[in-house]
Order: sequence, then structure tokens, then C-alpha cells
Amino acid sequence: MQRYTVLSMGDPAGQSPEMIIKAARILSGDPALYLIVTGDEGVFRKTASDLSMPLPFTFYTDDRESLKEAEDNSEQLIFYNTSSIDIDEFCYGKVSAETGEASYEALKNAVEIIQNGLGQTLVTMPVSGEALRLAGYKERSVFGLLSLFASSARLSNMLRSGNLNIFGLTHRRSVRSALEEVKRENIISTLVEIDSITSSPYFDSSKPIAVSSLNPMKADGSWTGTEEDEAIIPAVETVRKIGINAIGPLPVEEVFAEGVRGKFSAELVMTASEGFAAAAAASSDKACMITWGLPFMRVAPLIEAGFENAGKGTAETGRLEAAISLANLFRHSSLMA
Repeated sequence: MQRYTVLSMGDPAGQSPEMIIKAARILSGDPALYLIVTGDEGVFRKTASDLSMPLPFTFYTDDRESLKEAEDNSEQLIFYNTSSIDIDEFCYGKVSAETGEASYEALKNAVEIIQNGLGQTLVTMPVSGEALRLAGYKERSVFGLLSLFASSARLSNMLRSGNLNIFGLTHRRSVRSALEEVKRENIISTLVEIDSITSSPYFDSSKPIAVSSLNPMKADGSWTGTEEDEAIIPAVETVRKIGINAIGPLPVEEVFAEGVRGKFSAELVMTASEGFAAAAAASSDKACMITWGLPFMRVAPLIEAGFENAGKGTAETGRLEAAISLANLFRHSSLMA
């Protein structure tokens, strides 16, 4: 039986349905790709009809038994229906409790499919925190929902873009609150975690982990703030004593300039916004996010939900195609391990 990559719809009011239809059609020629899409079948059929696009799926189901039968028959593109939005009330670009519920169910079922051994890797599309709130859910992000569904307390997001593997000291925090987390103990624990992750076959562990500075350098080579001397330098010195190959702090521009050339196994930045900017600039059409710490691999394209352009036929799919292809690569790697 083939093993599958599972793709969760995200919020159906955005561009995700259009993007998934387009990307699946483009990638359907890859004989190594086996994909399950979880989402609202009615919305996908409406999107395909409104935009005059043929649906690429070879099999439709809404139960696990027939899903397994489809996998036994090596169906390449399977649609797994997880909700029934009222199409008469549905509106492109308008989030609601119903779209929040649909995105929740799509992700929950995607995780359960993998947990039941019917999928190998996960690709996720953006959700709306407002729609999830309207639906009554406490968690407002894919990251939070994955932690809940997979019972994983410690997750790490990494931005992959070309040769860059960027970790942030914090995730989904305001810049002001992120700055408060630049502490020696936080940097040490994060570097220990990064060292564990980069020991996997997906990285070149012979290369160092680059640690960026927070503050710019003065002309005399000193820093314009105190965080380097009080937190970053002591943290790097501490982890080096326990055998972690970390270097820094380096000016952030040097970290990315050398990282693009493949000098480092990974890069640690003090604020996530720096990482997002660098990832997008380094490889604008292939940048994606990988979540470590789950019982499976999760990949997400670096895209917005696209509510303002939903239903217009203008969605670009390069980053989604790259995310699916990377998840497929992880699937094959884990099967061979």
C-alpha cells in the first residue's frame, strides 16, 4: 500500500481551495505523489465551477474504511470530505463560525488520518484566528491546534528557504514581548533543541549553528545594546562547553549572507520577523515552514489566507507546490529510514 501526504484545507473562505486545485493538477503528473486533501467538498466543487477549473481528484470519500480501500487501490489524489458548509450562504473572503468549524475539522481529520497510519506527512494551509474564535475554539492558529491534536507540548517551527534553516527564539509574539525573551536560559534551551533537530539526516551536522545578534555593531566592534554581552555570548559559550557547535553572535546580515551560501546547518534569530523576511528574500517561490516535535512531519507554505482575492482565479501556487514536494520528500525519507 502507498503512503500518503495529507493536505489540510485551511479556511475555505480564502484562496486555499483554488490553490489546492491548481497545485494538485500541476503535481498530478508526478508518479511518486500520493495526496489526500481534507476539506469541504462543496466549497471545492463551487470553486472549480466558478473558476472553470476541472477538479483533479480521482476518489472522494468521507469515511476511513473507504479511504483505506482507495489507498489499497493506489488512488493518487483523494479528497476526504470533513464538513458540509451551506453553499447558499457561503461567501468568498468572508470568515464565519462555519468556515472556522470547517478549517478545524479539516485539520483535525488530517492529523487523525496520519495517526491511524493512513498518511505519513502533513501539509497545512492558513486558518483564520477570527473564524476559529467565532466557532468557539480557544486555539487560534495551526500551531496551537497541532499541539492540541497531537498532544505535543514542545514544538519548534523552522523556516526553510534554499540553504537557510531559520529558527526563531520565539514564535507568534509581538516584537516587544519577543525582546523580553532574549535571555541566557532561553537561548541555551533553544540551541539544545536546535542541535537535536539538526542531528537528523535532513541536515549537515558537520556545519555550525549560527546565532544572530539582536543589536547592530558599533564602529569599534562593540554592540549597541546589552543583550549580546548579558545573554547571547554567555549562552553560546555555555552550549559550546557541552559539545554544541554554535557560533556567534554574528550580525544578522552576516548570518543570512553566509547561510544562503550553505555555511551553516541552521540559523537562530532573536526575532521571528527577521527570519520571515530572510526566508522570503532568499527563495520567494519555495519558502516554507517545517514544524519539529510532532510524531510526523508538518510543512506549510509561507502564504497568507488571501481572503481579499478569494474566488478571483488569481492564486499563485509556487510555494504550495514546493511545500507538497518537500513533504513528499520527507515521506520517502522516513519510509527508507
